[in-house]
Amino acid sequence: MSTVVKFLILYLVPILSFAGVLGIYVLAYGKSLDSPLISLALFLVVSSFIVSSYVAVILISQFAANGGIYSGLLFSIFGWLFGGVPIFFYLVMFKDIFSP
Repeated sequence: MSTVVKFLILYLVPILSFAGVLGIYVLAYGKSLDSPLISLALFLVVSSFIVSSYVAVILISQFAANGGIYSGLLFSIFGWLFGGVPIFFYLVMFKDIFSP
């Protein structure tokens, strides 16, 4: 698999996960927190973070082995951090981490 495809996967997985969490939030709005839709959202967020972490580790090891291409390392780490955005929004929407 080429490096470009790996970067596309790294950046598209969190975007699709975020869209899925927003869609599930719209469908589950007003329902109980025991709804299976919320469990589906958790599964979606966790699996997307695992996939983005796996791809980021592959890219980081590839760029580190090629003499330390720092821009590739930076964009790989940034893509991995971008994978944490759906987790944050899941916690805000479904677990109310910032509510008093």
